[in-house]
Amino acid sequence: VGCSSKIKTNKKTTENRNLKSESQKQKTYHDKEFINDVYALISNSELDKDYSDVDFDNLSQQEKDKVIKDQQIVFIQQKIDKIKKYKKLDFKNPELKELAIRYIDVLETQKQLIEDDKDTKVLSNGEELKGALSYAWLQCEDDECEIILELANNYGLKMSEQKIKDLEDIKSEVEQDMNNYDKN
Repeated sequence: VGCSSKIKTNKKTTENRNLKSESQKQKTYHDKEFINDVYALISNSELDKDYSDVDFDNLSQQEKDKVIKDQQIVFIQQKIDKIKKYKKLDFKNPELKELAIRYIDVLETQKQLIEDDKDTKVLSNGEELKGALSYAWLQCEDDECEIILELANNYGLKMSEQKIKDLEDIKSEVEQDMNNYDKN
């Protein structure tokens, strides 16, 4: 009697192990998590950066530029830190994964452009044109707008109609700046 009971227990244990190994083989997809993280990123505007601890009145223009540059790098790095994990995670939709990777790459390029002082336009004589963005920076802005609009239009990223229109307007302005780039 004791042996037959032990055989049944071993059989159930083996069945449980098989079920566990099958469930462990199932992939976890991160499509929705990525969309939620992008939503969090676009909800926190770059305009919300806190310069309150910086007394700009007592800084030279060079010092002001450095503070702003450092803040931009920190802001972009925070975005990268929030979503860089998606390069290695699984997505149910391969096109969404491609967009995730593109978005991460765009952010990393933006950060590199700022770090290398290549985010502003340089004239043929080597002089930096204050307030004018480099072509590479404009391309990044255009790509970022395009990706976010794609996420909103096709992947469930929640954005108000006004925010979508604003982003479309920004993309249109950036494209116009890119078309006029060599004319200035």
